[in-house]
Amino acid sequence: MTSSIVLEFPSSYEWLNLVDLVCCELTCETGNFSKADLNDISISVIEACTNALEHGNMSNPELNVRVVFRRHPDHLEVEVSDFGEGFDFEEFLQNIPDPSDIEHQRGRGIYIMKEMMDSLEFEKLPERGMKVILRKNTNGSRKTGD
Repeated sequence: MTSSIVLEFPSSYEWLNLVDLVCCELTCETGNFSKADLNDISISVIEACTNALEHGNMSNPELNVRVVFRRHPDHLEVEVSDFGEGFDFEEFLQNIPDPSDIEHQRGRGIYIMKEMMDSLEFEKLPERGMKVILRKNTNGSRKTGD
């Protein structure tokens, strides 16, 4: 059975604590995630929300960030959507900056999400905005290779 929770909030950092609390509650409640998984999920979802409000919505409080948590028997899926202009995610994913390059100011967040989650997808929304889909498997089934 799948259960869902939807949050929608203005592009403001003050809401990230609520996102983190929901994230922790959903992952702790199942008992199917390790402490490392819980940390990976929380960091990745907060990073996706931060990117949505900063880069997608350009910190415009008139534009919302939407987060959908879907708990499935074998994984947790989180969708984070913004209503900004979007970006060329295919080009970016092919050229993710080396995280050790301290001169490169951007791109580490996507690298972090890609490494911490079992699946990371981007989707350009039909009207306006981007959706990031994060997935973490339960019961210790980890992603294998990329």
